[in-house]
Amino acid sequence: MKEAKILLEIVKCFLWEKDYIPYNDIDEEKLYELAKINKLSNFLENWAKKYCQSEKVKNKIDQDYTSQIVKDTNQNIEIEKILNAFEKNEIKTLVVKGMLMKDIYPQNYMRQMCDLDILVDANNFKKSSQVMANIGYQKHYNYEKHLIFEKLPFMIVELHRKLVLEKDVVGYEYFSNIWPLCIKYKDYENIYQLDIDNAYVFCIVHLLIHFKFTGIKIKDILDVYLYNETYKDTLNYDKLSKIFNSLGIQDFAENIRNIAYKWFGPDGVEDFDEVEKFILKGSNLNNNVHYSIGVNNGKLNFLIKSLFPEMKIMREKFPVLKKFPPLLPVMWITRIAKDIGSKGGVSLKSRLHTIKLIKEADSEDVQKVKDIYDKLGVK
Repeated sequence: MKEAKILLEIVKCFLWEKDYIPYNDIDEEKLYELAKINKLSNFLENWAKKYCQSEKVKNKIDQDYTSQIVKDTNQNIEIEKILNAFEKNEIKTLVVKGMLMKDIYPQNYMRQMCDLDILVDANNFKKSSQVMANIGYQKHYNYEKHLIFEKLPFMIVELHRKLVLEKDVVGYEYFSNIWPLCIKYKDYENIYQLDIDNAYVFCIVHLLIHFKFTGIKIKDILDVYLYNETYKDTLNYDKLSKIFNSLGIQDFAENIRNIAYKWFGPDGVEDFDEVEKFILKGSNLNNNVHYSIGVNNGKLNFLIKSLFPEMKIMREKFPVLKKFPPLLPVMWITRIAKDIGSKGGVSLKSRLHTIKLIKEADSEDVQKVKDIYDKLGVK
């Protein structure tokens, strides 16, 4: 955890414009790899110029910095092209996540984006897909929640049907009628963003969903800190508390915010507790399986649910089920076959590996993960 503490201190020094503290006996390669995994390597640029002893690590940091500037510049050009095309075609569009978070960073290129997230009005989903094709994007994969489009080398666009797909996932009902929660985005007439409070609600909901199933990164905690600092005079915390309580995630929201201020606030980073260590180690498939077994009341229930999703989920990917529900078993088989056969899907090897993990899961490990989630307020 030594390199994690040093990484947080380096980020804090950058944010607070303080002099970097020289550390002895740093495993610079390990520090860089940790920053890279957490998408924070750009924060090392100034530190590396003054303190990095390894030319190899210094070169990696410089290369990351240069490539991120190039990537960010190209992404900005493409984002404007996409939004202008949607605006011209009068497609009601919502931009979320990374596009909004970039603006709260010291320089917006420092908030790395793997993909661009856009939600479009359900009535225009087919039309928006055609617009994407018209401006040079190729459909890469069709998930239940979104379509993925690509334009090499930098652009991956997720075209969302809904912000939260499943009815039993936190935030589904709250974000089901999305447009009343929105305001106009910049000077566009058809492009929207969530208002300041609801953008934060979605930030926490999205972070919770990721924590459960794929894990979160230091960057995600930094988002929480910077959002609170940027809008501390604007956010309605009484309103947010009521919303979080209604969603059953008040404890989680408060705990995550406390961790964010502990890591990035003006005070020094102290020792990490059990929950923080769990976050810093990063999630892995074992943790996800252990958690899912716990919340699904056993291995068999989790396996069935993962291989054979409920009708409400399947209808999103296979609209034919809305007219012909008895085709559900056929669509289950079709889904598995399409996933295995697609470059964007889940390989047979991956599915078999997950099944193996489910089979071998130890009840003690399941309980350990569940205890961590309980301490953080994950329900």
